[in-house]
Amino acid sequence: MLVEELRQAIVIYQVSQQQSIYTQVIQLTASFDILLKLHQTSPVKNKIESVRARLDRLWAEEDVARDPDEFKRRESLYEALERIKDKLQLLSECSGTTEHAEKEGDTIVVCDLADDLRDVIIEYQFSQQKAVYKQNCTLIDAAELSVLNSCRRAEGAEYRHGDRGGCLKGTRGAILDEIEVWARVFDKPPVYWLNGLAGTGKSTIAQTIAERIFANGQLGASFFCSRDFLDQRSLKLIFPTIAVQLARNYAEFRSIFVPLVQSDPEITHESLYNQMDKLIVRPLKESDISTIIIIDALDECKDEEPASAILSILGQFVSKIPKVKFFVTARPEPRIRAGFRLPLLAEVTDVFVLHDVEPSLVSNDIRLFFKQGFLELAHRRQELGDWPTEEQLDVLCERAGGLFVYAAATIKFINHRNNDPKEQLDRLLRSPESSAREGKAKFKENITLDSLYMPILQEAFGDDDPEDDHEIRSVLGAVVLAANPLSPSTIATLLGFSAKDVFLRLSSVHSLLILQDDINQPVRSFHKSFPDFIIDENRCIDKRFHVSPNHHRELLAGCLKLMNKTLEKNVCNLPDAIVNCEVKDLHERTERHLNSALRYACKSWHKHLIDEWTIRTPVITSALRWFLEKKFLFWLEVLSILGAAREAVDALDVAAKWLEASPTLDLVNDCFRFVMGFFEVISTSSPHIYHSALPLCPRKSIVRSLYELHARPLARIVHGLPDSWESNIAATTSPYLIDTAAWSPCNRFIAISQSGLETMIEILDAATLKRVTTLDSPAFRTAWLVFSPNTHLLTQRSLHPSKCITWDLQTGSLVSVIAVEEFFKHSMRYLSATYSTCGTMFATFCRVDSTPTISVYNILFGTHTHSRSVNGRPLDEIWTHGECLRFATMESESITTWEVGFDSAYTPRRVESLPIPDDFDPSRAYRFHPTSSRLAFTIEESVLVWDAHDSKFLLEYMDGKDCTVTSMSFSPDGRFFVCGTEDLGFYLWKESPTGYTLHRKFISNTRVFRPLVSPNGESFIAVGDKAINLWRMIDSITFPSDFSTPTFQRSKKAFILGLSLDKALAVLVRMEDETIMVLDLESGIPRLAIDTDMKVYGVGVAGSAVVVVGEGKIVTWNLPAGNNVINPRANINDSVRTTTFNHPPFLPWRTTSVSPDLHRIAMVDWSEVGGFNRLHLYDVLTGQCLASVCDGSGGSPLFTLDGGEVWSVSDEYNNDGWKIIEDSESDTRLEHLLGAQQPCGFPWESSRGYEVTNSWWVLSPSKKRLLWLPPSWRSGFQDRVWSGRFLALLDRELPEPVILELEE
Repeated sequence: MLVEELRQAIVIYQVSQQQSIYTQVIQLTASFDILLKLHQTSPVKNKIESVRARLDRLWAEEDVARDPDEFKRRESLYEALERIKDKLQLLSECSGTTEHAEKEGDTIVVCDLADDLRDVIIEYQFSQQKAVYKQNCTLIDAAELSVLNSCRRAEGAEYRHGDRGGCLKGTRGAILDEIEVWARVFDKPPVYWLNGLAGTGKSTIAQTIAERIFANGQLGASFFCSRDFLDQRSLKLIFPTIAVQLARNYAEFRSIFVPLVQSDPEITHESLYNQMDKLIVRPLKESDISTIIIIDALDECKDEEPASAILSILGQFVSKIPKVKFFVTARPEPRIRAGFRLPLLAEVTDVFVLHDVEPSLVSNDIRLFFKQGFLELAHRRQELGDWPTEEQLDVLCERAGGLFVYAAATIKFINHRNNDPKEQLDRLLRSPESSAREGKAKFKENITLDSLYMPILQEAFGDDDPEDDHEIRSVLGAVVLAANPLSPSTIATLLGFSAKDVFLRLSSVHSLLILQDDINQPVRSFHKSFPDFIIDENRCIDKRFHVSPNHHRELLAGCLKLMNKTLEKNVCNLPDAIVNCEVKDLHERTERHLNSALRYACKSWHKHLIDEWTIRTPVITSALRWFLEKKFLFWLEVLSILGAAREAVDALDVAAKWLEASPTLDLVNDCFRFVMGFFEVISTSSPHIYHSALPLCPRKSIVRSLYELHARPLARIVHGLPDSWESNIAATTSPYLIDTAAWSPCNRFIAISQSGLETMIEILDAATLKRVTTLDSPAFRTAWLVFSPNTHLLTQRSLHPSKCITWDLQTGSLVSVIAVEEFFKHSMRYLSATYSTCGTMFATFCRVDSTPTISVYNILFGTHTHSRSVNGRPLDEIWTHGECLRFATMESESITTWEVGFDSAYTPRRVESLPIPDDFDPSRAYRFHPTSSRLAFTIEESVLVWDAHDSKFLLEYMDGKDCTVTSMSFSPDGRFFVCGTEDLGFYLWKESPTGYTLHRKFISNTRVFRPLVSPNGESFIAVGDKAINLWRMIDSITFPSDFSTPTFQRSKKAFILGLSLDKALAVLVRMEDETIMVLDLESGIPRLAIDTDMKVYGVGVAGSAVVVVGEGKIVTWNLPAGNNVINPRANINDSVRTTTFNHPPFLPWRTTSVSPDLHRIAMVDWSEVGGFNRLHLYDVLTGQCLASVCDGSGGSPLFTLDGGEVWSVSDEYNNDGWKIIEDSESDTRLEHLLGAQQPCGFPWESSRGYEVTNSWWVLSPSKKRLLWLPPSWRSGFQDRVWSGRFLALLDRELPEPVILELEE
């Protein structure tokens, strides 16, 4: 009872307090209405309006949810409002006339009171909104929270994070008031750009605005960019981070966002356009939320677009969300200026140029900043007296030159805990005004930040002590040269110093750094100009302070030493057979087991391996070799867990180039091949480095020999493991047919077009072939793809409908869609295309009614500008030459090069005509290299290269192996020439003084279209069917000599497999080959090789007998007893029985199967003329045809395990079954199983529940991931055979069939 009475008493008191507050609010509002009428000039008017609006909001928030601390907040607010109200009442009473109100002293009093009142209200509102936010977070259920936490985003980018400070009270008043008016007034433009040069205080203002807007309840999200952190400078993380914040802040948004991410977890990896559209715009429109989003320091994000990608996207979408405003700060860099000048954005943007503010106003703010800083310093230090003098303040303000960063760094320097502030100030003022130029960013003559940095460094370094100076330089070098900001403890670990000493060293220059008291927090430069100063010997003219790039060597040595000492297997204790994203507490495990120093070392050691500065010392070389021999796989584990597997590719590539001819180079090459070959699984699953990658490693691999004991295979490779690496360094597969591909001019990306139910354009990382982004095409089928010179645009030429479709690759948005049939109504065949050097014009070379025609389009406007035609037969190539286009045609016995301009007034002119050989046939494969005028072509089984300038052949080659050349390509400089052959191989020729010499032969895993050489001439890709392969032609990554094989090993014939019922033996052979192999499945060792002396069409094995079906006969062999056979080979003379077919099929055999008991043979023949099939059943002992039926499915015959049924299997759905019925000893018939369901697990589904997923994982019946299948083993379901716990992969493009024994 007592508790209830107490509760009621508190409620009554709270209500009374609430009524008192709102009574004061009403009175204050009335007072401000009077003041607003009297003060109609800015900035007083803006201040009063701002406070008036906050008073209105305070009144409107009466019903806001309360928390237990609300009473304390309201009591504090009541007292503050009471004091201000009394002052305002007096002021309004004495402001009886307009003349009196406009007095300067009165205006100052009004402004000060308005500021006081605003700050009081903001403090209350800010505290209240924090409580509301905390309460809202508790309302997010566990499932929703899990989705939000799993989203890819930038940690620490929100305004609440980090150590950012706002504006000092009383400074920046005018700009802050103006921004508040923009945020408050609905009809103001939806975008605001705070434009300011370095050091003018943009981020400080952004922080203050974020706090004020948050206090108002208007802030939806914020992203503070920083070039110091990878995630905070990534464009790809801005929109996902903003979306997650919006979802946390607004339940309506969250209810739309969470299901969206659940249905498509990869959505945060899509293009910027799709991110903005799907993650932000659509949920905002559906939820009808009014909010403000802040993006600070946009210029610090890595952006290669000529106009900012983020601003380009913003311009396209801002009109679709009219209740949302965007506040953006950025330096006026060219791409930022270009972004805000885009037509869609320019008309909806307010711009405030911070560095154009009246200098006197900025100087007054800086003076106030200095005064406040010195006042706080005097309060803490005591006995400083009347200090500093006005004259000293004048000098400091003059030197600051409008840079707040100068003022802030000065206060930090003077406030050194171990020095007398007066002496610090005197030391600073005694220094020269300018010691060097600060690049081109000077605000006034002889006023630069360099003049501040030099005395601070002189104080830190003290007397000339070489040992002491070196240690300070090493520590500062770690700060300014590190790839990411490091904490003092991490610096200490990497450099071998004590954390205490590092912290003291950094404290000596604390005014130049952002240094926390916690030694585990990252330390950063206070301003971006400091690293630029200290590493530039032309600016940092005192060599004692200069940090040279040689300090990279110290960091590299520290990284290698740390990894060699601390890396171990399964460092995060992950469970077996799991992918990283399935480990729910992965972040916690990472924090617990991987300290910041080790994380940095693993991700960034190679970034300090700079060829120019990192000399190959024995210490570093031996440390690197030890690392690769002992810690390589453990390092890959860490990178996999950190989501940084791509760093391994770059690291090993850099190491190979750095080592050059070192004995360690072979090891680096093999490690590189391991990473490239298994990149997909390494980046996905840390445990499967040992379950899949290492067990799949070739037998002769150096990595396998070093780490084989660490392998933990969950699937045994019985047969098919290669001896050495494939000649291609990377491969990937697609679920759809790949139409075409293109290299980007920068060599970083490959675009491929896939045609399935719809056309998709995928952009791949050219180093790993991993997908970077996907573009959904509005058309079907693709003729070609081409990049713009700067890689910013990609154009697709679609066939259905006939269009040229152009995307902005950084944003993923459509730039233009040009319907080609609008301009041409004729028969057209497109040959090639190119961009103008400026990237705004696009030209196609096509054949219109057999006439060579150049058509030019304006990509940005999506318009056809003009077309030009010439006579002759067009050759395929078109290329840009300066500001013009060039193309080639064939006339009579010559090749003519033409030139035409992108300008419509430019008519085609002949450049030159060169002779061609008489035997050139343009209907066969050919390729013209424009810059060298070389023509490659084929004649029968020969390939030739003709030098048209010198009228001679550079290559005349005939293999003699009946290898038909089907495609060819030159490197851009003409040094290399590649041609693809019909038998799935490539010839690579290299230029020599006498012509082209054969450099290497490659084997391909897939039928290919034209090989595509990279723009830098170092690599080429081959695309065909559903696969893409990557080869390197010249590189530090070398190839073993056995890659240059004299003949190709691929075959177009399918494998035939026979398995015994007891799963002890397997019989393997390629169809129509003459030698079969009998394999012991337990040991993987061949039991017997049989030279059959006939083409083989089917095999079977049971017990000790092997039955082979060949050309018109059936032959049976018995296996030798025991396993220790001295010469495990047999021939036709060793057979125990040969039976001839009594009535062989009239038509060619298609496929054959032997029953498990070896009693019967089923075969299907097929008529190409009639298109019908027949299934025949034969007796093995007599060769007699027992039955014959019409087969509607036309598939492969397969017996059930009991031999009682035979099925003709075509695919998953089109199959026919027959029951074998013996009416008597001499009468056997096949009874059609109408409507019968095919046997479970037969033939491509496991009867035990094993499966191969679409992402190429082999799963156990319990869905445990047993093995990841590499691209070369990815066969269709029709090429897989399951039998018990065995899986056989029989794709015709494999050099050997693969047989796996899976874990039970």
